[in-house]
Amino acid sequence: MFMNRWRVGSISMGLILMAVGVIMLVSLITKIDMLVTITTLWPIIMICLGIEILLFLFIKKGDDTKIKYDILSILFIGFILVISVIFYAATSIMSALFDSREDVRDAFRIFNDTVYSEFSVELEGTDELVAFHGVNSLKVLSTTEKNIRVDYNISIAVNSSSREYAESMLDKLVKFEMGERAYMLPGTHIFTHNLRTGYSFVNCVIYLPPGKMLDMSQFRGHFEYDSTIEEQIIRHRM
Repeated sequence: MFMNRWRVGSISMGLILMAVGVIMLVSLITKIDMLVTITTLWPIIMICLGIEILLFLFIKKGDDTKIKYDILSILFIGFILVISVIFYAATSIMSALFDSREDVRDAFRIFNDTVYSEFSVELEGTDELVAFHGVNSLKVLSTTEKNIRVDYNISIAVNSSSREYAESMLDKLVKFEMGERAYMLPGTHIFTHNLRTGYSFVNCVIYLPPGKMLDMSQFRGHFEYDSTIEEQIIRHRM
């Protein structure tokens, strides 16, 4: 005949975890201090364990059942409480160091927004455009217009404090040196050693008229082009 065993601590662990979760949630929504609440109400752990034992003895009165304390569950409850207090203390320290959540995001370079702008440049009098590597997405299309035209848009990942700075840099990420042989120079190096912004993405479309040339020998990325203008694209310059 097997003796029934009932492990004291399992139910208490579940109840304590629920209580700690509720306290943490309430502390985030209201101004209640979680650290003070937990350190003040910690005897509830003993109360829960005592209630669990008494409830078991009342329900199982007369049964041949042996009480066994679930040491792992009890230790786990204590571990969870300690970790919760540590995390809460860390949160309190962060709140003291930074004035707002935006400051915390800035400190850890958490970019949760994007600045975006579109540009269009017409290269009047240019017979050949040299495109340098640095554009993320490049497409070349034929056009019946007289001049080469470049349409491009730029996206920069930012946090709240770097938005104004990124907006001031948008028109500097692509530069043009004009002339009969013009140069398109993406200025992504501007952000190489800059910790105030995140990734930058340049999406570019070049419209190439008949008789005009596009030198792609300095471009190392993938690009798409209209098959009708293949002879106007220089891939390797001798």
